[in-house]
Amino acid sequence: MKHNILWTLLSFMMVAALLLASCNGEEGEQEEEEEEEEEEEEEAGLPQYGGTFVFFFPQCNTDPPSPDIADGQWLQTQWLAPIQEQPLIVDFVKYGPRGTGEYDFQLFSYIPNAYLKGHLLESWEVSPDKLIWHIRPNVYWAPNEKQSAWMEARELTAEDVVADILYFREAPAGVSVKAITGDIYATSRYDLVIEMNSFNHLLNYWIGYEDRANISAPEMIAAGANKWENQVGTGPFIFKEYDVGSHISYNRNPNWWEKETIDGVEYSLPFVDELIMPIIPDVASQIAALRTGKIDMLGGEGGVPSAYWETLDSTCPELLSKRSPAGVGQVLVLKCTQPPLDNVDVRRALMVGTDLKAFADLQGVGALPLHWYPVPEGTADAYIPFEELPADVQLLYDYNPELAIEMLDNADYPDGFPLKYTIASTATELDRAALLQDMWAKIGVEIEIEAVDAVTHSTLLRTGSYTNMTTDGPKVGNPLLQPYVHGRTGNFFAVALWENEQFNELGDLQMQFNTVEEQNRLCKEMTTIMLREVPYIPTNLVVTGHFWWPWVKNYYGERAIDDSGTPGIILAHAWLDQALKATMGY
Repeated sequence: MKHNILWTLLSFMMVAALLLASCNGEEGEQEEEEEEEEEEEEEAGLPQYGGTFVFFFPQCNTDPPSPDIADGQWLQTQWLAPIQEQPLIVDFVKYGPRGTGEYDFQLFSYIPNAYLKGHLLESWEVSPDKLIWHIRPNVYWAPNEKQSAWMEARELTAEDVVADILYFREAPAGVSVKAITGDIYATSRYDLVIEMNSFNHLLNYWIGYEDRANISAPEMIAAGANKWENQVGTGPFIFKEYDVGSHISYNRNPNWWEKETIDGVEYSLPFVDELIMPIIPDVASQIAALRTGKIDMLGGEGGVPSAYWETLDSTCPELLSKRSPAGVGQVLVLKCTQPPLDNVDVRRALMVGTDLKAFADLQGVGALPLHWYPVPEGTADAYIPFEELPADVQLLYDYNPELAIEMLDNADYPDGFPLKYTIASTATELDRAALLQDMWAKIGVEIEIEAVDAVTHSTLLRTGSYTNMTTDGPKVGNPLLQPYVHGRTGNFFAVALWENEQFNELGDLQMQFNTVEEQNRLCKEMTTIMLREVPYIPTNLVVTGHFWWPWVKNYYGERAIDDSGTPGIILAHAWLDQALKATMGY
């Protein structure tokens, strides 16, 4: 009896072993088949999920400022962009290089209306007295595990957007919005109204796709909007960690609402599991990290300085790149409320004593136009050709130290009066400051250079707290933004603190409910006034290049799908070809 029981048990074990072996064999075959399919997909160039994307944005070369939009900073928006989304962006998938190719999306701050689309908005309506926004349904907030203690992963509503706009309106950067908006309220779960005290064409820009138009949750503001660990949004990535002096990292949002169709197949986004934005202070280290494959892409508004292009081309010929003027320039900001710069004749003399060509030559990319501000030649209907400028304005572009000295004497400028020049402490800005210091010494003007970190510079610039003069990088692609935003007294970006009553009146007319033709005509009148009075000396257009490795797939060089090329949405569409990266030795 015991023998029979033992035999039965042994028989059962043998059968089980055979079955297990059979199952293991089937599983092994299945795993091999899956591996073969993955290899075939990689060879076919099909989208791949997984991996860590390392993206470096040149302006993020120091630790970020407070993420609270109420602090009025700009830099924090670049770090927030992977997490938070905007109501409007451009349809770069449809109209860009991967689509019809109608527009390459290189110009910062300018989105032609034909390519604008709703992002968090499903649609919108514009009338002389209000905007009506229709929020996209089935978009969800994505708190991380720690944030889940004070916020649930609930649906975005119109009330959320209303609360965010009202919070922004009271922040320093919201001063222009506050001046023109009235009541802002939700009419249903997905609909809201933004009433206007006076119509302004820029309102949809300021709260729709400007840097600070990122939508944040009211729970986040209540928890402490000034803490990075509290940052939550609806975007493609979820905040992971902020390591001071090292990086900010983000995890993939598995429930992001946006998809992309590639070769007829719809894919969930983003493709990568993790996004890292490192903090790398000096340019040489940034370039070294790119060359050694430690970062996958170096791009955004600043890009790679042209001085490094030749080195990258010779040492890393496999790198892909896009190089062009991006509608960004460099100007000297002259504080028009501070003597002696409150004297228009002094400002005009200083421009005549500035060799604009020498600044353009610092780019190292050949000849660049000297007349590009406040709107460049590409905006033909709003641009005034140089030969059509009044003679007294053309005069300002002709570098003439002797004439500058004479003009200063006539303006009763005191010899040796020092001007403090506040700049961000970067190699490029230090070179530019040294060049200007040498130029103005020839006309008897002494410059004291004050170099500060990027965050401090941004704060001093935007609050008008610099002493005499500083530098700014205005985006000049949009004739509605420039010159109005940079010149209209009281605007957040009117950092020269210049005031001209006629200019202000024309600017207010330009923003009214009128035709594009009328807007362009007024822009030309405003341009002439601004150039004649020189609140800013337009030193040079900026030509930038952004570089990426060929293992970054489904990226076509786009860098401006909102106001200033913030990362997040574009990177969510890209995947990493890990096999290609390994083959290339990285």
